[in-house]
Amino acid sequence: MPAPLLGPPPAPGGLGGPRGKRESSTRDARRAQALRIPLATEAIVNLPVDDFNELVSRHRLSEQQLALARDIRRRGKNKVAAQNCRQRKLENVARLEGELGGLRAERQRLAGEREEVGRQLRQAERRVAELARQVFAALRDPQDRPYSPDEFSLRQTPDGGVYLEPCGAGGREGDD
Repeated sequence: MPAPLLGPPPAPGGLGGPRGKRESSTRDARRAQALRIPLATEAIVNLPVDDFNELVSRHRLSEQQLALARDIRRRGKNKVAAQNCRQRKLENVARLEGELGGLRAERQRLAGEREEVGRQLRQAERRVAELARQVFAALRDPQDRPYSPDEFSLRQTPDGGVYLEPCGAGGREGDD
């Protein structure tokens, strides 16, 4: 088997050591050593479940030793699961930040497009107003008077034709 079966020898000068991430595994190793569990904490945590059960049955551990070995295994597996969870969280955050950057760029592009379309619309409205002014200046009623844009409006047919329509209920006096 690739994992060592025996725990590490006790550190000279006491049980101290570097604190931080390894404190939990060091504590587990000390507890396993105190109960004289003949298995390394790495083997307890990392072996597949069948290999772990076979190893435990081969060493004839007491109930207290077995409970501690299972507790060490559970905490070790939980530690790995927590690390994987944190890693997935970081990956998701990075993915979401990338998506956010893309969405911001898309929003900026759409804002520019909206501004351009608004500019084109204002330009078209100015051209239509100028054309309407020119048409009204050229049109004359039967008495050769110009049609007033206040009394008439230009309408367009579906086929593109243009006609003059009176505004409101009545037209001009004297119209035929």
